[in-house]
Amino acid sequence: MTAEPAALRARLIRHAQASWGSADYDCLSPLGETQAGHLGRWLAADATEYAQVVRGDLRRHAQTFTAIETAFAAAGRRLPDVRIDPGWNEFDHVPILAAYVRQHRDDPNLLPARGGDAPAQRAVLAAAVRAWHEGAFDGAVPETWADFGRRVAGARSRLDGTHGSVLIVTSGGAMWRCAQAALDLDDPGLIKLGLTLRNTGISEFERGAGRWHMLSWNELPHLAADEHRDLHTHY
Repeated sequence: MTAEPAALRARLIRHAQASWGSADYDCLSPLGETQAGHLGRWLAADATEYAQVVRGDLRRHAQTFTAIETAFAAAGRRLPDVRIDPGWNEFDHVPILAAYVRQHRDDPNLLPARGGDAPAQRAVLAAAVRAWHEGAFDGAVPETWADFGRRVAGARSRLDGTHGSVLIVTSGGAMWRCAQAALDLDDPGLIKLGLTLRNTGISEFERGAGRWHMLSWNELPHLAADEHRDLHTHY
């Protein structure tokens, strides 16, 4: 008998820390470059062989993938040629936050968030995403919540026909939508779960019986040592 081909197993990785709060967010910070180096070396040491490699087309995706590719080359391993799919890109948080600020100037978290207070920044982002998903900014931002969901679903569908392991370098929001597809989460539950994602966090899914199933969420095996705890970031 001929063995059945292996099911699709997708290893999704959130990009390393970008330059939050700077004029050019879409660029790894120095800390993000360190995270990406640890990630690449861990992946290269892992025995998984990838049938396909995919990334979004944002610069932070490219820079994170470059660190992975460099580590594989140093280990004498070759990755498949990367396929670039903008369906795995993040939603554009800049116009969403701007729309939120215009409508919620009395939010007490805005001033400390502008001053760099991390909990306040997370609170503002969460509130802005909730308002976006409720349709408060439709017509004022380039992509609606529903359009974003359809875009990521399209990226998943382009993996149809792939068997074996796939490595995907993406962003947090796209990973939220994959978790939603796997767990049947409602939108408020999804947003709460999604904001826990850490930079270079690894989540694994398997496709079977016509749908995705979550195997793991937000793991950092490459930063598990005590001396790497200060590399755990969310932005």
